[in-house]
Amino acid sequence: MSSLMGRTSPEASREASKAASVAPHGAEAVTFHARSLLTRSAFYRGLQGLIRDARPMRRGVGSAFAIGFMTMGLGYGAAMGGHGPIVVSALASTVGLQAQDIVITGQIETTETDVYRALGFVTNQSLVGFDADAARLRLKALPWVKDVAIRKLYPGKLTIAIAERRPMAVWQHEDRLTVVEETGRPIDRFGIADLINNRFGHLPHLVGKGASGAAADILPLVAAHPSIAQQVTSYVHVAERRWDIELAGGIRIKLPEKGVADALARAQSLNEKHALFEREIKTLDLRLKDRAIIALPEKAAKTRADFVSARQKAMKKADTKL
Repeated sequence: MSSLMGRTSPEASREASKAASVAPHGAEAVTFHARSLLTRSAFYRGLQGLIRDARPMRRGVGSAFAIGFMTMGLGYGAAMGGHGPIVVSALASTVGLQAQDIVITGQIETTETDVYRALGFVTNQSLVGFDADAARLRLKALPWVKDVAIRKLYPGKLTIAIAERRPMAVWQHEDRLTVVEETGRPIDRFGIADLINNRFGHLPHLVGKGASGAAADILPLVAAHPSIAQQVTSYVHVAERRWDIELAGGIRIKLPEKGVADALARAQSLNEKHALFEREIKTLDLRLKDRAIIALPEKAAKTRADFVSARQKAMKKADTKL
């Protein structure tokens, strides 16, 4: 029996050799077997049927899919490389999201050129990649900008609402002039062009060290006396303790360190009774509560001295005749 089973025909030997030479070995054999199973599966046959029965795509659809695939690839690569915002902005611009309408409101002292420069906007830049928070910080760093609100209105509008600082006075300290706000905080430098154009001529003029910080105390007190406030040209802070007020006629009112409101009321009363502000007076010293000391300018003092001397001589001559 064993001798009969061990013998094979020449045809069987040739078929076995041919199968052994064609069939893959090892890992290739596994792949070959899996591929054979797949081609015989129902899923594969169904997929072939879908491809056979599929309708041709419309013209351009394939290109759109290709562009979308490339866009996702570029976006992923840019994000991994740290260039995401730039690529996103460029891609958004291609589909019509450029900022074509930029509306700026609220600025008076701040120029539009300064605003655009701080925004950091470039031509045809997209709103998608625009960092509004960073732009807001740059705008707030401008001298006159107190606060700012930025809104992106898609597809292509950007609004910038600026709230500026309110100038209170022009402060002179040594040789430097500075525009200051209500808190005394410096806003911007007062230049020659501002002086020539009388840009801040309506603002009070503060002089002296510490004047900007203490101005909030003196300005409302003087404003309560319009006849004085209308003639003030400068507020001079003396030794960082008290104020002198210079009037348009050249008169200097010396105010006390304390009791400023009462001193100003006395000055207004004296002016109403004696028209002091219209006379040739150098100083009106109100530092003492019980008296007002008036000093005349040198020329006026000499004229008055000559007048008094002549009057005394006339009186003596009259007494002699009697």
